Amino acid sequence: MTVFKYFLRMAKRNSGMMFLYFAIFLTISLCVQFVTEGNGMENFQEESLDLAVIDRDGGELAGELTAYLGRRHHLVQIADDTDVIQEELFYRNVQYVAIIPKGFAGELQTVKIPGANSAFYVDWQINQFLSQIEALKAAGYAGEELYEKAAEIEAVKSEVKLLDKNGHGGAAAPYAYMFQYMPYIIFSIICYVIGYIMLGFRKKDVRRRMNCAAMPPRRQNVQLVLGHLVLGVGVWAVCMLLPVLLYGKNFLKDRHMPLYMANAFAVTLVSLAISFAISAVVRRDVIISGIVNVLSLGMSFTCGVFVSMDVLGKGIRTFAQFLPFYWYESVNQILAMNGSFTAQQQWGICKGMGIQALFAIAIVCVGMVLDRYVAE
Repeated sequence: MTVFKYFLRMAKRNSGMMFLYFAIFLTISLCVQFVTEGNGMENFQEESLDLAVIDRDGGELAGELTAYLGRRHHLVQIADDTDVIQEELFYRNVQYVAIIPKGFAGELQTVKIPGANSAFYVDWQINQFLSQIEALKAAGYAGEELYEKAAEIEAVKSEVKLLDKNGHGGAAAPYAYMFQYMPYIIFSIICYVIGYIMLGFRKKDVRRRMNCAAMPPRRQNVQLVLGHLVLGVGVWAVCMLLPVLLYGKNFLKDRHMPLYMANAFAVTLVSLAISFAISAVVRRDVIISGIVNVLSLGMSFTCGVFVSMDVLGKGIRTFAQFLPFYWYESVNQILAMNGSFTAQQQWGICKGMGIQALFAIAIVCVGMVLDRYVAE
């Protein structure tokens, strides 16, 4: 077991890097836990913005619209001057300016910060108010009665309650966020550590000595594979301890805990396969760092690790299906949002893990071809 022992000795030398990544991961997990703890739907409130209303009409409808916006936002008084308006927007003293023209009958001018999402938020509120007034007029309301009825409708509050399908109030399980970005840390640790370890084995002098040794090449490769698996299982096991330490019984009592762990193990196999392929062609530590950073960050941003897949565009999601992290996140999303699974969801879980396994096998085959090509 000479090769295997040397592999573990090299892993021990790189243990500092592993603990560094674990420390970063644990810090992020604690921050997410503190930020999201207790912030459910029951604490939701509308956001109030700093905006200005310039009323050039002075009519009753204009006054009601101004009052409506004042109840939802912070109204800032500014002069009716183009230069002043642009200056206030430039310095972000206001985020939105609504100009009510003379003879106002439902159309107004708006000046906004270019590209600001807050502009769409205020636009929607104004359109909602005006549409409501038009609907009440069509129903026969007029004068003071019209605006009194609009105020009554505005005062009505709807109670929204999520359907509790997973035992967490309808929201994702708290540890699901940890498992969401776990592929990044597993991939980074494994690829960095194994990459640096294999640099030692890929040196010409070391390869020549190994070829001249009494141990046959097949046995050497078996010991290298065993070293990869031991290191991968070690990284996976430590990562599985983190949700236990942070969430305790909540995680241990979850009926989906074995599936969370199996999904993480599948992405661990993918990470081991990619690290093997990288080490087959790379001979400098600087290049390893560049390749791992590009792959880890690229797949994390496009596959729903750092940004939830719900907010990714259709084109990005289509492209992400050709990457292993996408299938990990698809399984994690099913586990996080459901207490029991339909037949389609069960198939989705099996398919996600199976595709990850196929990715691992395919990448290992590519790595073996590259290793032989480069060695020659």
